[in-house]
Amino acid sequence: MCKRIVWILALAALLLAGCSRAAPPPPLTYVALGASDTVGVGASDPANEGWVAQLYQRLPPGTRLVNLGVSGFKLHEALTQTLPIAQDAHPDLVTIWLAVNDFNARVDLAQYERDLDALLTGVQATGTERILIANIPALEGVPVYAAQGIPPQRLATEVSRWNDVIARQAAKHGAILVDVHSQWSELANHPEYVSIDGFHPSAAGYSRLADLFYQTLQANGGLPSRIQ
Repeated sequence: MCKRIVWILALAALLLAGCSRAAPPPPLTYVALGASDTVGVGASDPANEGWVAQLYQRLPPGTRLVNLGVSGFKLHEALTQTLPIAQDAHPDLVTIWLAVNDFNARVDLAQYERDLDALLTGVQATGTERILIANIPALEGVPVYAAQGIPPQRLATEVSRWNDVIARQAAKHGAILVDVHSQWSELANHPEYVSIDGFHPSAAGYSRLADLFYQTLQANGGLPSRIQ
């Protein structure tokens, strides 16, 4: 009888030890806010070859992707229409790339900065631990701008003004700046990075962009701490 009691107590101790182990963290939720580049326009298979899809493939198994990219969207539209969906998703990781459409539409830069401030404030309110925001690439290396006859120096100067705003707001909100402008400087030497429309990235270009986002994430703390 004593041996049986000892065996039962030992089994109970094992069961209690098993129950005391920490449960694995819930899956990561990744939300992407953006326009046609976030959709993957320019790739032959946007759902798998876009930079968001390729970044998602680098994240831990079980990660939930909520891609809120909408072709043609400017920042204000994302602020009013897709930010609420992003907030409902309670993301751990958020990427934002919303600038080129505003730049092309000549949106007032002061208004753009106010909207970006509001968007980042709204994303922060979700409690997300990692926010990555990309700036405007060196557009003088993009064929569609050269075809329009825009003087490269004038274009570069204006892009710099916009990127200063993005950098300022990223710093204000503690977001991680993905400096596509400087890090994708090899664009001029890699025409294959641009799709046949002369504007959107190709599958190869999206692969390089996914690398830049992931490398920037890794260099700035990596994945959210709860899943590391």
